[in-house]
Amino acid sequence: MDIQDLSDTKSLSTLSIRLNPSFSLHLSQKNNTQNHGTTVWDSAKILAFYLFETIKKPTFKDHRVMNNKTCLELGSGCGLAGLVMASLGFETLLTDLPEVIDRVLQPNCTTAIDDITDWWHHLQHTTQYIESPKITVQPLDWLELQNQKQQQQQPTPSFHYIIASDCIYEIALVEPLLNCIRHYASPLTVILIAMERRDEAVVDGFIDKAKSFGFETRMVLKKLLNRNFVGNDDVEIWKLKLRKNRSNRLSY
Repeated sequence: MDIQDLSDTKSLSTLSIRLNPSFSLHLSQKNNTQNHGTTVWDSAKILAFYLFETIKKPTFKDHRVMNNKTCLELGSGCGLAGLVMASLGFETLLTDLPEVIDRVLQPNCTTAIDDITDWWHHLQHTTQYIESPKITVQPLDWLELQNQKQQQQQPTPSFHYIIASDCIYEIALVEPLLNCIRHYASPLTVILIAMERRDEAVVDGFIDKAKSFGFETRMVLKKLLNRNFVGNDDVEIWKLKLRKNRSNRLSY
């Protein structure tokens, strides 16, 4: 894959990410909203390439995607990593605050359906009908999750993957994010959190708190993060899993 200069992209109204020669995503951005979720950050770019290069590509049968796995993206922002998971055949739920959804996330998900479907046709070498990617957008506020749990009566779904990027930039968000992850995770869930080490106390505090919440934690080796663009060496990806010997699954 050619090196892409994606080091300074927040001023672009549309950011094009070429994941391989035959597949790109085109993401709308707004850098004047006073909300950091309406532009794509370096950690989302690195997580997106890591997911695309380490998870096997979708397979098809009778025009249907045969993945049958689910993914939840928290704090989706422009939706890059979640849309990569959708392109890999995951039934993907992308979440953020309502203002982010309205400004960038929902439009990007709508645009991505055609980009992903065209790539699937390329993988299949066919022009025949292929089912659309399974993409859902839903508002989710981690700070309001406890109230939502008390009001809802239906069982909570768990997901095969939970992903998030650049959601941890102040210590006050650490516990709400971990509560949300634990709420939707099972011991089989793979949790990938990408973040930039801007503040040692915030990053290390997240890892320490995750352990106290019953998660096993390990950092993905930097050498496994494909640097196919002019990137940011301060970005880390942490893999979390609930310990199997503890009952951390929350229910209503």
